[in-house]
Amino acid sequence: MRICMVAFSDLRFDYRIFREATSLHEAGHSVTIIAAAFSNAPLEGWDAFDTHLITIDRRQSLRLLYPLFWHKVKRILKEVEADAYHAHDLDALWPTARAARRNNQPLVYDSHEFWTEQSSLVHRPIMRSMWSRLEKALIPQVDHAITVSPSIAHSLQARYPSLGPVTVLRNLPLYKPHEESDLIRQTLGIAPDRPVVLYQGGFLTANGLQEQIKAAKSFDNAAFVLIGDGPCEAELKDLVRQMGLEHSVYFIDRVPFHQLHAYTCSADLGLCLIRGTGQSFYYSLPNKLFEYMMGGLPVLASNFPEMQRIVQETGAGAVTDPEDVEAISKAVHALLSDSAGQQTRREASLRAAQRFNWECESKALTDLYDKL
Repeated sequence: MRICMVAFSDLRFDYRIFREATSLHEAGHSVTIIAAAFSNAPLEGWDAFDTHLITIDRRQSLRLLYPLFWHKVKRILKEVEADAYHAHDLDALWPTARAARRNNQPLVYDSHEFWTEQSSLVHRPIMRSMWSRLEKALIPQVDHAITVSPSIAHSLQARYPSLGPVTVLRNLPLYKPHEESDLIRQTLGIAPDRPVVLYQGGFLTANGLQEQIKAAKSFDNAAFVLIGDGPCEAELKDLVRQMGLEHSVYFIDRVPFHQLHAYTCSADLGLCLIRGTGQSFYYSLPNKLFEYMMGGLPVLASNFPEMQRIVQETGAGAVTDPEDVEAISKAVHALLSDSAGQQTRREASLRAAQRFNWECESKALTDLYDKL
């Protein structure tokens, strides 16, 4: 089957799209990907796919960029022959749905998050209403939907009864064996005996990073390391300076996903303390949670339904209120100071990685396309 994917996303850092495209390619499908390009850096590791990159200047307003992107996607789609169309998130659904309808081919809507309930729209009712109207108008054209957690799947089905079954395809990493690594300490010049508490991912306003930085003041000798980038990076670095935490909190630029595992393995504890701003975050199962497990890290996660269920089921760590700075500090201290428990949780994480990996999860995706 010839599958055409569309995404307003930088493929260099989009591990989910890479995993999906790879699984479908290995199952014998031909995959074309139309995506945004947010920089001129070369795209490495995507040679198995026919990629069409649309240069996007992220300094411009999204109100200008989205129509420009959709217009260019529409032109490319006219030249692509496909047996199925796959839209990654709501911001790619409109031009993809038009192409599917025009060519009378099936349409898959891959909702990487609960789009209309994401934190960036919670206090923007006009924009939220616009996206909600767009999703409502396009859902009747969707032949099959995919999302990232059972709770979001149930919420989408409740909102759109005509949608039918929604496939849950969690953000699980491709399996990689644990490797001995001290890359974070080597990169930052951190002493070998200092524990490393890690956050990896986007620097977003509602990601709970301000609370985690404030909590780091009481992490004792541990170094809090943030790997990534995002719109609130300057704000977070200002907070570190204001609190005098330059020797406690460290930043590493965003790392391409094929290099990230070595960094993860070199930490001692992974933080997945996303605030519940919007149902998308509240019901999320972030890929960093499973990346930490694959790196053999104990985890400290938000006490929200999906994350709490995974942590308790695996025994890989603990949960706490992501908005309670004191609770975060106490939980980190408890996890790092319990040497015997630390080893037990490391082993639990590595066992969990044997189950929670993309090789196991991807069958749901290939089965979906077999049915299409």
